[in-house]
Amino acid sequence: MPWDRPESALILRDGLGGEAVRVVAIARHPETLPAEWRERVELHALDLAESPVEQIATACGRDALVFHLAASAAVSGGEAAYRNNVRATERLVEALRPSAPRRIVYASSIGAVDRLPADPCTAPLNEDAPAHPLTRYGASKLEGERLLRDAGLPFVVVRPTWVYGPGMRADSHLRVFLEMVRAAKPVAQVAFPGRVSLIHVDDLCSALLLAAERTDAIGQTFFAADDVPVSIGTLFHELGEITGRPGGRIRVPAPVAAIARRLRRWLPLAAQGLHSDVLLASASRLRALGFAPAMPRYRGLIALARSTAPAGGRWIITGAASGIGRALAVQLYAAGHKVIGLDRNDEGLSALRADCPDLQTQCADLATEDGQRSLVACIEQEPLDGSVNCAGIGARGVVSELPAAAQASLLSVNVAALAQASAHAARKMTQQASGGVLVNVASSAALQPLPGMAAYAASKAFVLSYSEAIAEELAATAVRVITVCPGGTDTGFQAASGVRRVEGEQLMPAPVAAARIFRAIQRRQSGTVLIGGRTKAMALLARLLPRRTLVRLWGRLMNEMR
Repeated sequence: MPWDRPESALILRDGLGGEAVRVVAIARHPETLPAEWRERVELHALDLAESPVEQIATACGRDALVFHLAASAAVSGGEAAYRNNVRATERLVEALRPSAPRRIVYASSIGAVDRLPADPCTAPLNEDAPAHPLTRYGASKLEGERLLRDAGLPFVVVRPTWVYGPGMRADSHLRVFLEMVRAAKPVAQVAFPGRVSLIHVDDLCSALLLAAERTDAIGQTFFAADDVPVSIGTLFHELGEITGRPGGRIRVPAPVAAIARRLRRWLPLAAQGLHSDVLLASASRLRALGFAPAMPRYRGLIALARSTAPAGGRWIITGAASGIGRALAVQLYAAGHKVIGLDRNDEGLSALRADCPDLQTQCADLATEDGQRSLVACIEQEPLDGSVNCAGIGARGVVSELPAAAQASLLSVNVAALAQASAHAARKMTQQASGGVLVNVASSAALQPLPGMAAYAASKAFVLSYSEAIAEELAATAVRVITVCPGGTDTGFQAASGVRRVEGEQLMPAPVAAARIFRAIQRRQSGTVLIGGRTKAMALLARLLPRRTLVRLWGRLMNEMR
């Protein structure tokens, strides 16, 4: 159990069920456990499968509440599965029988059940489903359950589905999926329809504690899952959004998926769940006991990605509460960087912190001098690996009708704040031996004048021209400047700026645009990055048409469509 969890701290401070507790941890290699365990828990270096039964009994003591979590989790199993999942359980029961334990909470697995080849997989597994383990690992877990039932001791069996979270093994399912997405493996591009049940390690701890506390849980078996089924393709897609890589983009045609489901019994075990709901289980019985998962899947996947990434440098992102800025903040955070997000939308920043707990935020309105001073202060605080100026606002209307205050705010955010932040970041980075990366987000609107959004298009044209110029000024230094021109992106910008959405218009998802920027950063690119086919077409049109013709064309388009 992670001792930095609130439940763990409460148990150590107040006890369990109002009673003081003595916490004992038995492990083969206690020296590998975190320092906080060694300081607050009584540790015993014992091997349940080999150490003398008397020593195990002495370590457990009398009237013990035992969480039996030790196991060999390799699906291939073999001798290790028997040794650690069967023999260890058998000897633990032998050690506990004379001491009358209060309860044994046994962590089993969904693999102890599995499905017969003829099962159509039309309903989730439940605790009444017949057990047909298809792996040595699953069979060893089922045998562990039988040993507990036959021992005559009070027990509770908890069968977790796929467990994920920080610290998970490199060969665990979700960790393997994560690395496949990071490596852009072809299989990770397929949106497989087969659904699975997941549970975050924090929620599993809550389930185990609930099984230990409730007297009506004794003698029962419970599946532990978050009860939000998710397809393999969706997992690939979400991991791709989080890591800035493509994933789950290629849909499987329904007829192909139907054929794969009919052929499931002849497929390798690892492939059976790609098109069928083989690993779907219901935790309704555990919910009836009071279990309520607290970890949203997307947030848990972000934490998983961050925990497996090397520690990175310090990045500042403006406009981090929504849209491209938020998506890029998540991707940099998941890559291990120390991210500071600024925005005037405090509610959006709170939501970002909820998903990325170690991410720092600051509420700052860059249309004001105070907000711009806050941004400069953030830049100057510590060494800076990267700065992303993504904040931007728009305003729809002809110049004679547009409120002067709206235009002034637009120019303050899109031009003044960006130029000031760029200058301070460039100065700081040139003083660092490692240099840094400056990313300025312009727009496809920078490529031509836009009647009806004149100030916005002009402000983005400034960003494009200014950024390309300072890129040349800094070319001989270790500072890279990336200028980004995304096309129409689904960020809420249109609604906030008074721009009409065209019916059927396909806007680029913000995480996709952010991923293109993230890849440019990772690949050590510099220069101008045009995102999207329409943006590139607009750039070509701007080069081919006479300026006057271009302005008239866009004036007509903006009037008719926007």
